[in-house]
Amino acid sequence: MEPAPPSPPRSRGLIGLVLGLLVSGGALAFFLRGVDWPMLWEEMRRADPRWVLLASGILLLEFVIRAVRWQVLLRPLGRAASVKDLFAAQVIGAAANILLPLRAGEVAKPMVASRRTGHPFTAVVATAVMERVYDLLGMVCILVLMVLVLPGGDEALPESERELVQNLKLYGGAFGLIASLAMATFFTLATRKIAARATFARIASLGPPPLRDRVLQLFDGFVAGLSNTRDPKGLLQAGLLSVGMWVNGAVAIACLFRAFDMALPFGAACFTSVAIALTVALPQAPGFVGVFHVAIEKTLVLWGQPVVAAKSFAIVFWAVSFLPVLGVGLLAMWREGLSLGAIRRSPSSAG
Repeated sequence: MEPAPPSPPRSRGLIGLVLGLLVSGGALAFFLRGVDWPMLWEEMRRADPRWVLLASGILLLEFVIRAVRWQVLLRPLGRAASVKDLFAAQVIGAAANILLPLRAGEVAKPMVASRRTGHPFTAVVATAVMERVYDLLGMVCILVLMVLVLPGGDEALPESERELVQNLKLYGGAFGLIASLAMATFFTLATRKIAARATFARIASLGPPPLRDRVLQLFDGFVAGLSNTRDPKGLLQAGLLSVGMWVNGAVAIACLFRAFDMALPFGAACFTSVAIALTVALPQAPGFVGVFHVAIEKTLVLWGQPVVAAKSFAIVFWAVSFLPVLGVGLLAMWREGLSLGAIRRSPSSAG
């Protein structure tokens, strides 16, 4: 196995950890401020456990879909990778992200996949860049779906939600259209490979240097992945799986709406899934505690839900999102012979 890339400077990692702890701590304090605990527990107790369990299973299914998509992306490397092996890598990476700081799971995931499949570590990491691009594609598609499924007639909505839905349809549709055009341009340029890099570099130069360099790294990584394949069918399969993964998440949220007897449209579930994706990208403590809860609470309050119901939903949603995959991930980690300490040291010693 090839060595992992060098770890970032220690001071930068420490700053990121401290910043994440401060952000999560502040968000958690804000979320818990003024909580009426008896009402909160009563609201949680009233949640239908059948819908909660169904939502939990659907959210765990996301990692199966991710494993299937990763299998497609690794196909050009020549050696077949099993969904079972890639699922183990996915859940181990997720468990590490929940328990360890600095997104240690982003190194653990390709490390386990490389060990299990025999593919070079750097080649597996290159497909991780492609995963991020496909995730963006899925998010754009779920935004477009949100616009399509939101109620069309204002008379069908409570007055408090009419302006929200109108704005979501207007701005969500505009953003979805712009992002779709940008993604189409990106894929076109990437498939043209080196000949298109100069054009992409000129486009990226319109932004500040840090953003420009980051965008070019993303482009180069995606091109590196695409350069190994002439299989348009595989690219289409990965795109469809990405869309299916985001729809899967929205369906899980819709099930939790039913568990809490929230009469919200499927478009609200799509909107909530996008809010979650943007939330987990922020610097925060391991386990996504605090920021995740505030984002869900404020999203549901926008949809006219009482604060206590929104807080209860946020707590249960966090539990079904992270605890099942944490348990499965720790089991897979034990079977793999890995420890959290080994994963934490992996950026500088993986091999």
